[in-house]
Amino acid sequence: MKKMHDLHDSSVSRVIEQALFEDLGFGDVTTDSIIPKEKLATAHIISSENGVAAGLEVAGLVYRYIDMQITFSPLLRDGDVLTSGQTVAHIHGPLRGILQGKQTALNFIMRMSGIASVTREYVNEVKGTGVKIVGTRYTVPNFRMFDHLAFKAGGGTVRSFSSDQEIIVNNDFSHAVGGISQTVRKALDYTKNYHRPVSVEVRTFDELRDILDYTARLHRIILSGFPPQVLPQAVEKIGGKTEIEVTGNISLQNVREVAETGIHYIAVPEATHSPRAISFTFRIS
Repeated sequence: MKKMHDLHDSSVSRVIEQALFEDLGFGDVTTDSIIPKEKLATAHIISSENGVAAGLEVAGLVYRYIDMQITFSPLLRDGDVLTSGQTVAHIHGPLRGILQGKQTALNFIMRMSGIASVTREYVNEVKGTGVKIVGTRYTVPNFRMFDHLAFKAGGGTVRSFSSDQEIIVNNDFSHAVGGISQTVRKALDYTKNYHRPVSVEVRTFDELRDILDYTARLHRIILSGFPPQVLPQAVEKIGGKTEIEVTGNISLQNVREVAETGIHYIAVPEATHSPRAISFTFRIS
């Protein structure tokens, strides 16, 4: 899995700084008024439920910004299985700083572990089929790098980070141009000078038929909202000429059925746009 230091340091720093300012404002007046500067302590972060760990490295960076004297010691790596009651990290140093970083660190860990946990559920459901679970750009604004890190910690893969990496043709563009076939042709013509993969999202068999002549030149065809029972027909029409992704109306109850239709990828946007956070307890010794 990609580590934080592989990302743009300035982007990581900016988000963490903004998160701390959002939480602390110009100073934590409660902590400053009660806790002596010289007081040292050790705190522990404990999982309150089962799941998959993610965000521990980010939490460590939060404390590095708060106070370099604080030592953040994770006991798990991102992607490791969590069990309820398990201690996932120790934090030692000035108590003021430990308390000041508490909420921001927990916010990262809770959300990212929630994303990793639901992603792992989907990954486990399709195990043995060869199908990959794909993350999307349905993420919290300015938080995509963290959402995608969490998705990967759960065992998923991400197709593209931003819209400069891939051309994705969908209804928005085909309606503007006058048809999906013309739109795909324009996109492929563009790639003669600007080399980018071209993927096409189709919602009906009519749209699929309109682009079949271009299939071998496409990076991927995305079947959006197709019922599981008709997917084998769509796969047969594509004929193995390009990769196939499915999105829309996917759940843990039907993802295995979808994975067994001969497709290659299944997108799960809800893993990042509306994950349920995993609960953690923060305890000071």
